[in-house]
Amino acid sequence: MREFNPWWKGKFRLDYKPREIYHEIKDLMLDPLIIALMGKAEQRRIRIYVEENMVEKVIYRDLSTIFQTRATGILESILKILMREPGHMINIKDLSEDLGVSRTTLSNYLTYLEKSFLIKKLYNYSTNQRKTERKLRRFYPTVLSSSLLFKEGTHPQSQVFEWLLANQLETDFFWRDAYKNEVDFVMTSGNKVVPVEAKYGKIKTSGLEKFMDKFDVSEGWILTNDTEKIIEKDGKRIYVEPAYKFLLKGSYLKRL
Repeated sequence: MREFNPWWKGKFRLDYKPREIYHEIKDLMLDPLIIALMGKAEQRRIRIYVEENMVEKVIYRDLSTIFQTRATGILESILKILMREPGHMINIKDLSEDLGVSRTTLSNYLTYLEKSFLIKKLYNYSTNQRKTERKLRRFYPTVLSSSLLFKEGTHPQSQVFEWLLANQLETDFFWRDAYKNEVDFVMTSGNKVVPVEAKYGKIKTSGLEKFMDKFDVSEGWILTNDTEKIIEKDGKRIYVEPAYKFLLKGSYLKRL
């Protein structure tokens, strides 16, 4: 009988050093599910697996049956837009016109994708619940397009980094005001509010500071590639921390 030797045999350890963990996080950015199933990142195999085995089967077989819809091509178009542009803020009116469907139909299709765990929706944070429901919404796919995963450059790598955190953090919110000040994620627990920024490259604090001033928040986080420090200003504290350290601490919300 042939011996079964999985690719991951002997690779899991409990004594990783910080630099090793950093490199493991870099690999994780190539899509945790696919890496786990395949063992190595080959662009062609990943594209086939994502587009044919996952996207097409789920949309054309599962969703069409569960939700009794025949417009599977439109579902695929919506999902592929988000796979190429994670964190996209969808304008229902504009996209519905581009796809030739009603706003109600487009909203329903986004709900189908969300209920199928193909996308994650974040609301624009507000202390007013009704206002939150009416404001902008941002969407992240659970898997990315292979073209974005393997694209060179700081911008696509930043997009992948932000996408990874969007799917790992326990959050339902982002924040953006009328002047385009932004915070990537807003974590909440009871009355506690914690703004979190994903910064793969240059560290900027302006969005966090605007949010902290507006909502009277004393602490915020910037999750980075490998930078670590504390920024204190005007009685407020911003923790700059490598993403892997933050994630390895487990559920932050339970510690609020």
